[in-house]
Amino acid sequence: MKLKFMKNKAAAVLSMILLCASVSVLSSCADAEGLHNQQALMVTFRFENFGDSINGNYAIPGNFDGSDSWDNTNADVTLKNGSGTSVQKAVTISNIQFSLVPVGAWNRPWYIKGQVEGNGADPTAGSALQNFYIDGLDLSAGEVTLVIDASSGSAVPVVE
Repeated sequence: MKLKFMKNKAAAVLSMILLCASVSVLSSCADAEGLHNQQALMVTFRFENFGDSINGNYAIPGNFDGSDSWDNTNADVTLKNGSGTSVQKAVTISNIQFSLVPVGAWNRPWYIKGQVEGNGADPTAGSALQNFYIDGLDLSAGEVTLVIDASSGSAVPVVE
């Protein structure tokens, strides 16, 4: 009787160890920073009416995660006759600023002549000249499209 009790006790202890180990594995976080349940909004940018002569690959550098790490090296959108839809970008802050520039450059050839053309640097250089600002994005919305329509003369982004 005592041997049967010891076997059952050992089986129960072993079961508890396995259960604890499996819960630990299943609930572990792969993020080295330890961020849990961080919300990210997937944003698609749609540029419209930026001029028939605006064609080619463009970057959408900006502050999308609070790090001020602007990157103009990726072709985020291809514009044809001044219009195009971007790849999705993950946004983890509700207030974003961004621009639209040719890949690898800071020129904004489509902007009002003489105001920003050819002189835009990224914020890490101390002279940020973003062209667009959106505040109050709902990070829990999942996915949104920002429409930037320049047909009125001023390109103001609208959440769609």
